[in-house]
Amino acid sequence: MVALADLSPGIVRFYFDSKAAMLVASLDHLAREFEERVLAPVTQLKAKPVQALRLLVELYLDADIASPRKVSVWYSFWGEASSRQEYLDICGKKDEDFAVLVRELIERLITASGAVHLDADGVALGLIGVLEVLWQGIAFQSEANIDRREVVSRALAYLRSVFPGEFAAPAATYNGAAAVAAGAQLPARAYADPSLLAAEREQLLRPAWQLLGHDAELRVAGDYLSGDLGGERVLLVRAERGRLHAFRNTCRRSPHALVSERSGLLQSAIHCATHGLTYTFDGQLVEGKTPGDLTRLEFTRRGRLLLARAAAPPAETPMPAAPWEAFAALLPREVTDQEVAADWKVLVEQWLEDPQPQQHFLPPNQLFDVRAAGAVILQVIPIAPGRSRLRRFDFAVQEADKRTSRAVREGWRREIDGWLGAQVAVAESTQSGLMGAAAEPGDPGPITPALAQFREALLPLLHALSAR
Repeated sequence: MVALADLSPGIVRFYFDSKAAMLVASLDHLAREFEERVLAPVTQLKAKPVQALRLLVELYLDADIASPRKVSVWYSFWGEASSRQEYLDICGKKDEDFAVLVRELIERLITASGAVHLDADGVALGLIGVLEVLWQGIAFQSEANIDRREVVSRALAYLRSVFPGEFAAPAATYNGAAAVAAGAQLPARAYADPSLLAAEREQLLRPAWQLLGHDAELRVAGDYLSGDLGGERVLLVRAERGRLHAFRNTCRRSPHALVSERSGLLQSAIHCATHGLTYTFDGQLVEGKTPGDLTRLEFTRRGRLLLARAAAPPAETPMPAAPWEAFAALLPREVTDQEVAADWKVLVEQWLEDPQPQQHFLPPNQLFDVRAAGAVILQVIPIAPGRSRLRRFDFAVQEADKRTSRAVREGWRREIDGWLGAQVAVAESTQSGLMGAAAEPGDPGPITPALAQFREALLPLLHALSAR
């Protein structure tokens, strides 16, 4: 529980006067996280009950939600009779909302499939029971011994038994030699595997520098940018005297975001109104009862671009070459997000399969497209197994630069829009084909060196899954 709060044991002993108080604070932290990371995204998919139920299972059993230590906190309350009322006070409404959401999704699926002989209450109760049993198993294992893919598969097997034809069975499991040969096409299940996604976030995305924006967006004290570093939220703030500071964009009392917009202006300080916490632009706590300053993250500049990362790599290596200098003459135009029903690796592989002369890949997940008329940077971040968010940064030449006509700029933008729309459509179609395939994809023949290098970066993660 100390680790969950990111506090030292000494601070915890000073702040909490009893084990019960510490337990209540920990549960409150987890309950808010569950609402934000599971209930909210699943609720958005209610109109598509099969996809929503699959996402619910994957998120409910994801390593970020159902880690052994977090599950242990939930179950600690049932070992403490005196804590039952606190549990009901904190989680009673959320438990009820979760049960209602599951029942509604089951009821929608019954209607859509025509299986009117099924009882929605009974099927929903069965799914909740399956998830609870799987959580109990997680509580008594170390993370290294948990096969997340198998755990998710068992929950989906229950749904598949009730709704034949839905919730297709996963493709064959990894088998060391065939699945992970250098440069070979990845096994289909690699594009929707919770265990692999957890490893990708930890070992590929968190140590990688991720673009946040352009320094023209941070002009005065209080200007900020936020972003996703592969599962870690970041907040970059301009402080007094022009200094920049990067922090975890997470309240220290519970895991909600301190700012929800990608950019904006903070008035005089960083506030968490929910818990009465106030921090300076340097991240120091100046008001509130939850101890500790904001947790710092690394950031760097490349020309006028600002990047951050959530963790240092095992061995520091130079940042790959990219056309950083081109952005000295460009200004930020807009930033847009698009959710894609495809794994992040599908999009990256498409970029590397057919590289364009004006495009530059920044491993493991960013693509630069720089031309005379402007530039676009694409950043794909996983949000769940088999689903990703594509963030697009648009840059334009300054209006005073008459060398590039408006017609040329607009023509280039239409070309980019069309290319990107086709990329997303193919990625979603490919993901659907991978999940519905009866067999692993065949050998596609020769591939580009960049694509082979990307797949080889995944070899250690695939070998680890294979060894399990």
